[in-house]
Amino acid sequence: MILLSFLPILLFVAIYVGTGVYLSFMGVHNAFYQLSPTVAIIPAIALGWILHRGSTERKMHAFLDGMRHPDIITMCIIFLLAGAFSSVTNAIGSVDATVNLALSFISPQFLLIGLFITAAFISFAIGTSMGTIATIAPLAACFAQQGVCSPIISMATVVGGAMFGDNLSIISDTTIAAVMSQEANMQSKLRLNAVVAFMASFITVVILFFAQDSAFALAPKAYSLLLVVPYLFLIGLALMGTNVFIVLFFSLICAGFIGYIDHGYTLFALSADMVKGFASMHEIMLLSLMVGGLSGLAGQGSQALTARLSQWISNIGGGKKVAQLVIAAIVSTFDLLLANNTVAIVFSGDIARDIAKRYQIPPHYSAAWLDIFSCVFQGIIPYGAQVLLASSIAGISPLMIMPHVYYCYVLGAVSVLYIVSNNQLK
Repeated sequence: MILLSFLPILLFVAIYVGTGVYLSFMGVHNAFYQLSPTVAIIPAIALGWILHRGSTERKMHAFLDGMRHPDIITMCIIFLLAGAFSSVTNAIGSVDATVNLALSFISPQFLLIGLFITAAFISFAIGTSMGTIATIAPLAACFAQQGVCSPIISMATVVGGAMFGDNLSIISDTTIAAVMSQEANMQSKLRLNAVVAFMASFITVVILFFAQDSAFALAPKAYSLLLVVPYLFLIGLALMGTNVFIVLFFSLICAGFIGYIDHGYTLFALSADMVKGFASMHEIMLLSLMVGGLSGLAGQGSQALTARLSQWISNIGGGKKVAQLVIAAIVSTFDLLLANNTVAIVFSGDIARDIAKRYQIPPHYSAAWLDIFSCVFQGIIPYGAQVLLASSIAGISPLMIMPHVYYCYVLGAVSVLYIVSNNQLK
């Protein structure tokens, strides 16, 4: 009964999403905020605890190992720093100043395209979608507040751009995990990945051009260039390839210093606003930890599942194209269940490598599909960290963002078409 291992994760998704859908049909205002995801996941954790084999001590170790997974801890720290940076820059006026500066240069009908390209560029430089969303989403939310674009589409656009770099960056965890698990050549994987990603990006830009409502005329307000410095400093560090923690930490210090120069922003005010930023992220941080623990409990059946699927694939007699699509489907399923693209790649890496060897698929192909499809679904699932972070910054439901992450949908479609039409691997 391998699928029993994944029932707790499915239970969480059913409770969280199902409650929101039900309350929406009942006409309840803010339906998806009536049940906190940190509460919805408790029954799932209880079920995972019951189904996980072994002693109480073994179950506890599995749960804690999932919670303290490096990717989970990384996300939690990014949440805290992102919340503090967002709170401080908002308090000193940097957000409003940056919005007004951008509006003085960017025509409203090209704002979504600008957000997408900026998010894609930064995510490629720093190799993390979470850090990119933490950087760009507050600005996108302010643009939306100014009436230039929809908060839903602006947040979805930022998420899509962030997933571009998460998938393609050399220093991204997903890229490293995919290449290492498939024993592939990094340059070969990136060349293949880049072809698909840039095709998807071009189509996304076209979609965003028509998605932007340019009928609204906005007169830019006065702004102080000094207050824009924290964001310029942050983007500069990001483009240099600096670690996201260093970027956010020193940008936070820069914001406090600029606030002091501009209007005497004190150290005590900085401390208070940082605490407010930390508090604003407590729910999403707790949810990330709990999802990690739940994944740890569910991980018991992953190895047996991959072995059985590998044997099933060998019996159906499919060709290379079918095998590549199966690899894509496997990593997509794991990401849907685990809500973490790096962990999904780790879980599905062995079976993907076995399938690739069995059907003589070059390792860089299987590595590219693992990376691409894990990022496709990570960018659209409403309980994934990326959409949750964007929704928490904008104060909207993650399910409202999900349908508008155009880049992820286009990337998935382009990748499938590439696999089907590529005659080099028949």
